[in-house]
Amino acid sequence: MVQLAVMALETYAGPDETRVHQAAIRLSAGELHPLARWLNEAERELETFRRYAGEPTDVSPESHRFAVEFINALMDKDVPKPPGPR
Repeated sequence: MVQLAVMALETYAGPDETRVHQAAIRLSAGELHPLARWLNEAERELETFRRYAGEPTDVSPESHRFAVEFINALMDKDVPKPPGPR
């Protein structure tokens, strides 16, 4: 079954291949037939697939930079402080 899943994943080699593979696996919930259908949908209409997968369609450098800065700012707020001298 794993070999069939890998073969199904290899049928999609378009844009954002890794993301599409990961999203198709997640959307198929471990079932082989839905995996093939999701990959066919990604091949046929990538934007529709991305919408169902919940993936962002705006991956411009500005959006990416904003997201990285936003997450980094959140992470800096909750960084545990090392214990001081007792």
